[in-house]
Amino acid sequence: MKIVTFLAILTSFFQGCTRNTSNKDFNIVLITIDALRPDHLSCYGYKRRTSPTIDKIAKQGVIFKNAVAPSTWTAPSMVSLFTSTSPINHGVIDRRVNNGKVYDQQVFSDELVTLTEVLQKNGYTTFGVASNLHLGESLGFARGFDFFECLSFLPAPSVNKALFAWEDEIKKSNKFFLWIHYIDPHFPYHPRKPWINYYTSDRGKTENIAKLSIPALWERYVELTQDNQTQTKQEVTDFVNSLLALYDSDINYIDYYLRSVIQKFKLNKNTLIVITSDHGEGFFEHRILGHTYTLYQETIHIPLIVKLPRSTQGEIFSTQVNLVDIFPSILQLLNIDPPEHVVGKPFLSEDGIRKGLSEKEGRDCYFSELGSFKSKAILTDDWKYIYNYDDETDQLYNLKKDPLETNNLAEKETVRCRNLKARMFEWVSNAKKYPVKEQCYSFTLEEKEKLEALGYIETQ
Repeated sequence: MKIVTFLAILTSFFQGCTRNTSNKDFNIVLITIDALRPDHLSCYGYKRRTSPTIDKIAKQGVIFKNAVAPSTWTAPSMVSLFTSTSPINHGVIDRRVNNGKVYDQQVFSDELVTLTEVLQKNGYTTFGVASNLHLGESLGFARGFDFFECLSFLPAPSVNKALFAWEDEIKKSNKFFLWIHYIDPHFPYHPRKPWINYYTSDRGKTENIAKLSIPALWERYVELTQDNQTQTKQEVTDFVNSLLALYDSDINYIDYYLRSVIQKFKLNKNTLIVITSDHGEGFFEHRILGHTYTLYQETIHIPLIVKLPRSTQGEIFSTQVNLVDIFPSILQLLNIDPPEHVVGKPFLSEDGIRKGLSEKEGRDCYFSELGSFKSKAILTDDWKYIYNYDDETDQLYNLKKDPLETNNLAEKETVRCRNLKARMFEWVSNAKKYPVKEQCYSFTLEEKEKLEALGYIETQ
């Protein structure tokens, strides 16, 4: 893998990557892995070998270093992916939890045509398996699918089992679109064998930590960080490392089961493969475990790997992209006009050549939003501005010099802060808002219990 300039990319593609663009009958596979951080994938430079299957796909395709999620939890981000609209547009903003009470989740408007509906209309047989209750049929995610199943937070083997039940239908399809959503890297983290053995020297302690709830983990973290003694600091490090070992074993677990899907359906041939995530995951970088609470990079920086139907050599692109760009990029490759509501920009051209998304082409920033619109962020290539609506505070970070967001420059870079804030508020004012459906989905008691176990629901 090498980082190259846009001009060098363009030249290498023209010289060495000739494609037969007259044939648009390739298959499309979209793989979304819940709560997956890019910096925990080997192909993104992670020190541990967590993702051999994904790495192999990346070597034949394109890695986007700076992909951003439009929100910090599953439903808003996935609606954005499938409709190419921001949460402020589609209105699915959070899990509707307030003061310990669970309210109904919003359903996005029928006015928003989904990627699946467009592909189905253009001759694709469509298949989807999602292992997250927030992505269910009643919530609009089955629209355009010929075959669809939403599983109740079940692990990768169950996802594959549901998918393999359609083996005959998939293989006899003239061309198919397949969406797979795996849940496993999401909390609760599991000591997946044999991989957990590679990542920790004290498996017993790590397995005990895996049994704790998010409140219990947070309580333990607070206890440890109240003491600044050297011994306690090491205990904090060991505690966080145990969580990371669990998380990494879950990633390798997913990667293992993904390999069987690739092999069974021979997805290395004549297939566009897109691998990404709905959001990241925090491990106390800003004193937060999990996601949904902040717009820091650990929760909105996501992987994006694209393998074209006709393989290319592996490349790494540093241009900023967003989940909303996937929909128009796929249609661009198929030479299909996108619906009018699409806000994303294609990062592929009709023949697969990478399109620059530079400032000259009108895409020099992206936005990300917290549930209930409590916070919003605007990101340029080097800078990130966050505004919190509750206390009207500003945060400004130079992501190039301060990727961990430890130094808030809002008071020092006042002009830049003011300009980015003005752009964000202009975007908010001009954003077209689609009505959410009045008939909303109510979770059953069993589903609420599962959501609570995953940290989605707060109880009193």
